[in-house]
Amino acid sequence: MNFKNHFEELKRRNVFKAALAYLVVSWVIVQVASIVFPAFKATPGALRTLILVLVIGFPVWLIFAWVYEVTPDGLKKTKAVARNESITGETSKKFNQIILGALIVAIVLLAVNVYGTYTRNGPEVSDTKPDKSENIPAIDSESDQEKSVAVLAFADMSPEKDQEYFSDGISEEILNYLAKNPELSVISRTSSFSFKGKDTDIREIGKKLNANYVLEGSVRKADSTLRITAQLIHVDDGAHLWSETYDRKMDDIFSIQDEIAEAVTKNLEASLLGKEIAEVDTEAYNKYLQAKHLWNQYTQESLENADKLINESIEIDDNYAPAWLMLAIIKDSRRNMNFINRESAAKDIDKAIDKAISLDPEYAEAYAFAGRIALRNINYTKAEINFKKALELAPRNPDVLILVSQLPTLDIKVRIRIVKKAIELDPLEYINYYRLSYLYFLDEQYEKALKTQEKYMLYYPNSMGDYAGKAEILAQLGKEREALEALEKEKDEFLKAYGNAMVTMILYAGEKTDQTIETFKTKYGQQDPYMVAQMYAWQNKKDKAFEWLGKAYKVESVNLVQIMDDPYMKNLKNDRRWEEFVEKIGFPQKSNLEINLD
Repeated sequence: MNFKNHFEELKRRNVFKAALAYLVVSWVIVQVASIVFPAFKATPGALRTLILVLVIGFPVWLIFAWVYEVTPDGLKKTKAVARNESITGETSKKFNQIILGALIVAIVLLAVNVYGTYTRNGPEVSDTKPDKSENIPAIDSESDQEKSVAVLAFADMSPEKDQEYFSDGISEEILNYLAKNPELSVISRTSSFSFKGKDTDIREIGKKLNANYVLEGSVRKADSTLRITAQLIHVDDGAHLWSETYDRKMDDIFSIQDEIAEAVTKNLEASLLGKEIAEVDTEAYNKYLQAKHLWNQYTQESLENADKLINESIEIDDNYAPAWLMLAIIKDSRRNMNFINRESAAKDIDKAIDKAISLDPEYAEAYAFAGRIALRNINYTKAEINFKKALELAPRNPDVLILVSQLPTLDIKVRIRIVKKAIELDPLEYINYYRLSYLYFLDEQYEKALKTQEKYMLYYPNSMGDYAGKAEILAQLGKEREALEALEKEKDEFLKAYGNAMVTMILYAGEKTDQTIETFKTKYGQQDPYMVAQMYAWQNKKDKAFEWLGKAYKVESVNLVQIMDDPYMKNLKNDRRWEEFVEKIGFPQKSNLEINLD
């Protein structure tokens, strides 16, 4: 039989239509299985097995279609059926119906899938072209989050209800340990702890945090005796996968944390890291937790007491890396609030960070904080080295990502993507919307800056400087009345004066603007000369702008880190003095830091 006759015979026996029908029906079966299997907790291997069976069945089906024919008397070998008795024409029509029906089902399934993806993730947003809406990064699909777990703040069940710092600390230590496991997606502390003290259904918590599992528990502490309960819950059906109660002495606290972490990873079919939770003297650990609790309150008195407690902790046991990092963080907070001498604080901070890293060379948060401090010291090279190390150790840690996003040598759009990724990983840390708004402002995406600023202010309506910042954005959008109304709501005197100068400068010109700038310069110019330089640069008064930039350099203004992306500095960039000044402050070329946000 020549090729043409063979081809015609394949058509006559409906082999081509049989093949098409098989492929279309197989595709529908796979799509239905991908929806149904997870509902019955089938493993990913079940779907792979089904696909493999269908693939193997395809050539078998083709051979079957060639060898056999459907007749009124049942299946017969094609060779045994006379041409005048063959009903292949009717069989062909049936195959057409099967193919058409399967295609309709396939189209419906595809439409449902596309709609579901759109409603979960929203339309895709480009970072390079402004659009009419702001979309915070899409949440990963359930398959990507198969081993996503949220560790809720353990409840304080002590008789006096005075062990909140301890119960928070226990749950946070477990969270931090689990977060180091690359096989788990662990929701950050800020988001997980946002449900503290609230009677919220587990399913709702899982939905808001994009977590498939929740670890919750309680701590009862009396003198040196502990009772810790913990339970791992599957969000979809509320099933308790594991629960345990531990009655131990305080000396066993670290072994309990290890046991809980091991139970969680075992139930989620993930392997534990080789490294155990770091141990420290129990009294030192208790003081460390107290210091951390007080630091979070962020008042002058709480920071002072936190400083005292963390030093006492280190005196008892100086081999615990987190305590040294906590010391650096507390000192930095007190320095930022001008509660302590800045020069002596700087030395203490550097010493504490170095000690933390020497004790734990894989401590990602310590490297990230070292990068932040290097930025404050206008040492961009050192900052990048530390950020790179932190990302290698913890690429999905939102706290690390937020610190890395402050690196001004990164492209501004990359910085925006980093913050959006941090929001995806830590959806209830609303201060990140403020950080995102700031980056949008630097990138002159003012509509997006306004939208994210307003979202932040829903949760932090009375934060210092927020209304002044909003007024500045509104002024850039030409919304005069709204900008002035926002300014009136600003309570901080210094930031209100700065905001007033910027809004006046943006919206108006002439004597009114000059007077406003002169007033700010006289009262606050020495406090931060960089801000005065911004005003003169925007007005294109280059001599005065460079004069005040020189003053900003002398006082090591922290605001110099934004100079390359600062929209107010655009008028200076075509002046020969610009490159000279950039070189003087040691601002390097754009960073080559590789950041994987997948």
